[in-house]
Amino acid sequence: MLVSYLQRTGGLRKLQPVALSRWQQRTLKTRGTNPKKADKEEEKKPPHKGYFDELRETISSWQQSTLNTQDTDPKKADGKEEERPPRKGYFEELREIMIMPLTSADPNIPTKRVTAKYCAQKFTAPPRNVTMLSSDFIDDSLYNPAYGYFSKQALIFSLREGYDFSSFRDSSAFMDVMGDQYKEIERELDDVRGITRQLWHTSTEIFKPWYGYAIAKHIAEQYMADRKANVHDDPLVVYEVGGGNGTLMMNILDYIRNNEPAVYSQMEYRLVEISPKLARQQLIKHGSNNFVHANAKVINQSILDWSTLESRACFVVAMELLDNFPHDVVRYDYDTGEPYQGIVRVYDDSEYEDNYEPVTDPTIRSYLAARKQAAPEYKTPALPSELHRRLRRQLPLAPNMTKIEFIPTHAFRFLQVLGKFFPRHRAVLGDFYMLPDTVPGAVDAPVVQTRLKGTMVPCDTYMVRPGWFDIFFPTNFELLRSMYNATCRAPASTAAGLGGAR
Repeated sequence: MLVSYLQRTGGLRKLQPVALSRWQQRTLKTRGTNPKKADKEEEKKPPHKGYFDELRETISSWQQSTLNTQDTDPKKADGKEEERPPRKGYFEELREIMIMPLTSADPNIPTKRVTAKYCAQKFTAPPRNVTMLSSDFIDDSLYNPAYGYFSKQALIFSLREGYDFSSFRDSSAFMDVMGDQYKEIERELDDVRGITRQLWHTSTEIFKPWYGYAIAKHIAEQYMADRKANVHDDPLVVYEVGGGNGTLMMNILDYIRNNEPAVYSQMEYRLVEISPKLARQQLIKHGSNNFVHANAKVINQSILDWSTLESRACFVVAMELLDNFPHDVVRYDYDTGEPYQGIVRVYDDSEYEDNYEPVTDPTIRSYLAARKQAAPEYKTPALPSELHRRLRRQLPLAPNMTKIEFIPTHAFRFLQVLGKFFPRHRAVLGDFYMLPDTVPGAVDAPVVQTRLKGTMVPCDTYMVRPGWFDIFFPTNFELLRSMYNATCRAPASTAAGLGGAR
């Protein structure tokens, strides 16, 4: 531009000492001989366009092309432009995903609020279009007489004779032998019945008779120590709750008969079993034993429905019972800390959904109050500190409720029964303290599992088809001890406030 200007005005002669590059000279020659510029008027160039100007033009041309295409679309010959819905943002799409229904069933179908006891009386198959507390759902899944896990599917691993532990090189050799026997029994059951049965084992069966002998030795020594100290002069009375195949009953009676015949001669043994099927097996096992213990009796009843006062001193034995006690589910409000009880809704297509409502169940309310009074130092891991909750509320999409917590309401009812109807008892309890493969993201969560073709299949929810899955929980024994002392060993006024009695 500068060279062209100087050439027209004659200023180029004044700058002759300045050498022009070959490119500039070639440009001058080309422009001077260009036929389109014979009138010697320089063509005006448009101003240089920036990146965003070119991008804007590109978008405009694309939009115009789109409009032209739509105008020629045969489907729109009427000349009406299609109305496009507004574009949804990321959070709008996420919100729609979060509220998508979990089932294709009609959510407007009315539901009936039921309990496990009602289901046991009215249903011969898992109910639909009902709602129930989480503990009732677990109770119905495990103990319903028509389709419950312990009523229909479960069989206890048991050998006719116990293991000769001195013959095993180490624990690995023992586990290999037991594993092979376990698979063989499962295969025989499947071949005979044509369906997969749920086989499970207990410490009583694996370590018999020594496991039962150890418990019997403790009971006998404690009983004789109490008699010697003039605590009481009652005969030995034992109540076993949840006896399985009856193996523990037989081992305890055999040990005391062989080692303490004087105590055995006046002894009474009562086995309380909720499952009719297991109660029949216990009676059969007792009748087929080499020596029939006339002082033993099987009572087919839930210990939670017990209503008979035992005024004598006695022992209450419950081995691996607490883990299968149904639990309730609670969540806490992040702002107020208020608990909400879990409700399971069963749809028409047998899909499950959990909902939460303010606590109205008297057992849940009583347990939470008793825990606060009996163990004031206990802080539930489900409810974070106030600072943590305050910071969390500042995050986008922060939940308004905590993760779930499983609370042992039925174990609490068991303690209330002991305190009210067995005021002079001594408790012998044994169970799991920790468990692997529990339901993730929950406090004191259970293991939910089934066996399929010899393989254990764990689940990540307790809302599974009733009757086909074992549901069992770990026990917080430190918290249980505080609850037990407050419910069963506290003064009468305190125990009455917690729902128990001295």
